[in-house]
Amino acid sequence: MPTSRITRKPQARTDVTKAKILDAAQSLFAELGFENTQLEEVAARAGCSRGGIYAHYKGKEDLFLALMEHRASASFKAECKTLEEEPDLERRRHAFKRWFIQQVCAPEAGTLTLQFKLYAVRRPEMRAKLLDLYNGLFTRTDQDLRKVLFGEKLSGKDRKILEQRLAVLGGALSALILERQFRPDLLAPGDLKPLAEELFDALLHM
Repeated sequence: MPTSRITRKPQARTDVTKAKILDAAQSLFAELGFENTQLEEVAARAGCSRGGIYAHYKGKEDLFLALMEHRASASFKAECKTLEEEPDLERRRHAFKRWFIQQVCAPEAGTLTLQFKLYAVRRPEMRAKLLDLYNGLFTRTDQDLRKVLFGEKLSGKDRKILEQRLAVLGGALSALILERQFRPDLLAPGDLKPLAEELFDALLHM
């Protein structure tokens, strides 16, 4: 039997196992919250042992970061490819806005990210890893995302201002998600998108 076929089968099984673990973790984090979810529950839902999770991830925090990276990175790369193929800067920015608001308004993703941010704030090591993940998104394309959205002539000063505004935008949208959970009588599901669009436009002047 060819060696390549032998090596592909274990790798395929590993990929399937990891996908099941990530799916189980996502559903449980959404149902129970990050801090309340136990790895034994993830293992049971994924159909593997707790040791099976540790074979791929160092712990619950590492599993959550892998989940964020897997889900966000795939979507982000696909969107960046679309942006880079659009020659008009204004259309690029509006396409990015649509994608960004869609990610924020995804019920599970927004709440989970907020939960982990609050968890990470009290744990410097986790905070550093989450920041690395966020920062890495800007460099996972053939071009710098900031240049893709605002052109090659973006100065160092404008680049820093843009980074600050994107950071503030992320915080403002996290607050919006929190208020949506805290005051559902005031902020209905349909209110989230137009408010998020207003915040986006105000900070990025679109």
